Amino acid sequence: MKKVFIYVGHSNWGKSMALKIITGNNRHQKTVQISGYNVRVRKMSNDDHGQKLLDWVKTFPRQAYDRHIIAFCPKVSPPTGNATPAQLIAADILIELQKTNLIYFFVQEEKYNNPQDKITTTEIGLLNFFGTVHVLHGQNQDNVRAQEFHRFVSQNI
Repeated sequence: MKKVFIYVGHSNWGKSMALKIITGNNRHQKTVQISGYNVRVRKMSNDDHGQKLLDWVKTFPRQAYDRHIIAFCPKVSPPTGNATPAQLIAADILIELQKTNLIYFFVQEEKYNNPQDKITTTEIGLLNFFGTVHVLHGQNQDNVRAQEFHRFVSQNI
């Protein structure tokens, strides 16, 4: 079964910066080798282009790569059930990925420059429903987050 490693954080939290470090600080590089696997990397997340990410993950079953890395914002619909289009797309992305992949979430718990901004327990609970979740606690610079994410991927590849 294919595996998807998802770097989780809210909008403007540095997800793409950490993934850029994973690809050798090259924003154009789309693959990286980790533990002998060629891994396809997508740095733009659903909070940048939700529909484009959804369309792309629908191609995973046909792609030659069996390991992927993506960035993801855990937009959760409110308890009232009045979900926005962005929240529906976020849910659709996870549902689509779960069909043909094992999912591994690496959660950046808080925003580096504003530790009061955190991923909620509700959001983490939703991710637990779809796959394995690892939470990185504390304020960590891009290079530290990238190093920890790389370690997480290597351990689960």
